[in-house]
Amino acid sequence: MHNPWTASRTGARQALQAQQLLFKYVRANALLPWFLEQPLQHKPLLLMRHPLDIVTSQVRAFGPRPMEVDPEVAFPGHVALHRAWPELKRVDDDIERQLHFWALTDGAIWERYAGSDEVVAVHYCDLALQPRDSLRRVLDAWNWRPASSEWDAEAFIQGVDPNSTSDTDFQGDRLNDQQAQLAKNVTRLTPARRAQLQSVLDMHGIGLYHMGDINPAPSTPSRTASSA
Repeated sequence: MHNPWTASRTGARQALQAQQLLFKYVRANALLPWFLEQPLQHKPLLLMRHPLDIVTSQVRAFGPRPMEVDPEVAFPGHVALHRAWPELKRVDDDIERQLHFWALTDGAIWERYAGSDEVVAVHYCDLALQPRDSLRRVLDAWNWRPASSEWDAEAFIQGVDPNSTSDTDFQGDRLNDQQAQLAKNVTRLTPARRAQLQSVLDMHGIGLYHMGDINPAPSTPSRTASSA
């Protein structure tokens, strides 16, 4: 988990001297069942974002998924992905192929745990549109306070800048309006493209998100009341 990216935010000395560490580890979704078997002090926070935004960001940041690898070595334990590998190699569209990857790895975990009380489920759209309410809900769910009595949760929440840009805004196309920013990838889809990508979600039984809406399915019990 300690790599150049994380080290640029928290140095090794800071990490070693800290009384508590919060890891953002986007590739750990498949480990969630294992984490839940451990004696955790706090519930894991499962942060979920529209899959189109995820795969678009991944392809822009890292390029197309390399397919000339042994999937059993590159993705140990992902049996469904291993079985689908020959078919995925025949998918020419980078976004479509990456969406298959997401559905076979992260998507299944989300479908299983999005409504579970074993995790603190947070949807990115809620966090972006109601950042302070969402952070307050997480802190309340964790009942977390640092050892220092000088730290005030409410002051921290009020100090959050909801307009702060992402490190992965490589194209500099972030929109000032949060609702428009959240919806931009979905609204840019043509009807044919939307149907093409939706068919991938349907194929893998993903019902939490839809290609026609930035919000998760209304029936998901883990959504915050403010965004329903």
